[in-house]
Amino acid sequence: MNQLNSKYPLDANGKPFSKHEFWLVPKEYAKIIAEINSLYKAQYEGETICSHTSFGIDGNVYVYWFENHGFDNYNIYLRVADNHR
Repeated sequence: MNQLNSKYPLDANGKPFSKHEFWLVPKEYAKIIAEINSLYKAQYEGETICSHTSFGIDGNVYVYWFENHGFDNYNIYLRVADNHR
């Protein structure tokens, strides 16, 4: 099944993720992916569902929830404002 026929986004190996992707502007997406990659070995390796707290490009704090299919192979499916600062 290709990306056009898939109900959910596909990972780098063509395996579907289990959740719909949350759309982020490219600048924010790149920032969050880079942060996740830099922490991957210490924090996310071996985990299936993960959360990452960071400042969005608008300066607000968010928790980004993502599916993890390996290094640099993530599906961000939710962004929630973190009002606990």
